[in-house]
Amino acid sequence: MRIEGAIAAAVGGLDGLLVEGFTRRKAVDLAAAVAEHAGLLRSSREAYAGSLGASRVRELCVWSDQLVGYARLIDEEYFLLLLLTPDANLGKTRVVSSQAVEALKEVLG
Repeated sequence: MRIEGAIAAAVGGLDGLLVEGFTRRKAVDLAAAVAEHAGLLRSSREAYAGSLGASRVRELCVWSDQLVGYARLIDEEYFLLLLLTPDANLGKTRVVSSQAVEALKEVLG
């Protein structure tokens, strides 16, 4: 990982299943993190489409005191999840994840 403060990275399905992942902390349950973020992405997509007329949610970021969850859609089935420390650089996270998603589209396509 090339992002300071990155704790874990995963590819997950919007069905909530972990496809592949890597973590620097054994205490991080990537399968649970993917399942939770898949639910958040689905709910956000429905809410934005219904209330705001936005047809596609591409990114989702959730901050807590000890962890930031950043999810970026790869396609209609899969997403990239990065778990970060709260002081991680979100701008760099967005740039690096965009590049990673393009590479993942080739692999998953």
